[in-house]
Amino acid sequence: MTPPWTRLRNGWDRFWFAPQSTAPVEVLRIAFGFLATLWMLSLIPILEPFFGHEGAIPVRELAPGVWTLFTLVQGSPLIWVLWSAGVLGAVALTIGFRTRVAALVVFVVMMSVSRSAPLAFNAGDGLLRVIAFYLLLMPAGSAVSVDRWRADPGRLWTFPRRAPWALRLAQIQLSVIYISTVWEKAAGGAWRDGTAVSYAVRIGEVSRLPVPSFITNSPLLTELATYGTVAAELAIGVLVWNRAARPWVLTLGVLLHLSIELTLAVGFFSVTIVTLYLAFLPPERAEQVLWWVRDRLTRRRRRRPVAAPAAEEEPGERTVPEAREPSDPEAESTREPEPVLVPGRSVTACSGESAVRRLS
Repeated sequence: MTPPWTRLRNGWDRFWFAPQSTAPVEVLRIAFGFLATLWMLSLIPILEPFFGHEGAIPVRELAPGVWTLFTLVQGSPLIWVLWSAGVLGAVALTIGFRTRVAALVVFVVMMSVSRSAPLAFNAGDGLLRVIAFYLLLMPAGSAVSVDRWRADPGRLWTFPRRAPWALRLAQIQLSVIYISTVWEKAAGGAWRDGTAVSYAVRIGEVSRLPVPSFITNSPLLTELATYGTVAAELAIGVLVWNRAARPWVLTLGVLLHLSIELTLAVGFFSVTIVTLYLAFLPPERAEQVLWWVRDRLTRRRRRRPVAAPAAEEEPGERTVPEAREPSDPEAESTREPEPVLVPGRSVTACSGESAVRRLS
């Protein structure tokens, strides 16, 4: 019988270091790279008003150990240089070009922007830079990337097996987010008495779609929404580690954050945390998704019609078909067929009369 300590050690090694397909990492990289590109583009309207020469955000004195590159470029046109580096890094991360360097650039730019104006950003922006840091540690360019295509074009859609320790960090991060959120809400009076959701959806500055008054004014419905939110977050944080319950709780999480996105303006928070759900995508399912995308691209490329080159004509000239003499039926019937050439042999097609003449 295996001692408990040995089983615990073996389980620890399997959890962190047992090689598995990198397909979930590639799905997470592509989705996050696209999301990071959108986040960089969303800075265009606020970059100059916030951080420009006469921007509303003054240069802050940071605490010891806290850094941001905006202290070097804030108040000058160089903010656009830093922003351009962030956009290029996000695009490069999406396509997997110099993947690790691209993830580092995205992380540094996100950290610099959010730390320079902490009151202008929310938890979703902080989660974005956390995911960028985890991707920096993952083998995110090992397949379906420009890096893999440059190294081995024939194995672009082949997924090597690597230790998933960095992916496990991202999974633990998701669980910690939900459990810590439940812990903080349990200390809030509005969450304990069941009125928190009713207050949140009636804040005009952050509301999107108005919630009907019969819901916000009903003690029963608001308590169901408030306690249901806490229960859903606790279920996601705990049961996401159960393979049987995982699809159900993640689906519940998608519905929860979809309702938040429809009713409240929370920036990139909802879409970012749903993107982090991809860290729990099973390797075989991630491979199926990427192979499906490959097959779709291949079919579309094969269906693309190839146009034949048109004959060039002189300007002003028109091609007129050559006139043919009216055919005589009797002459056509007595005319001997022309020789038919078959590659590799010579065959002469002839009428029945000429064939008899030759045989005699």
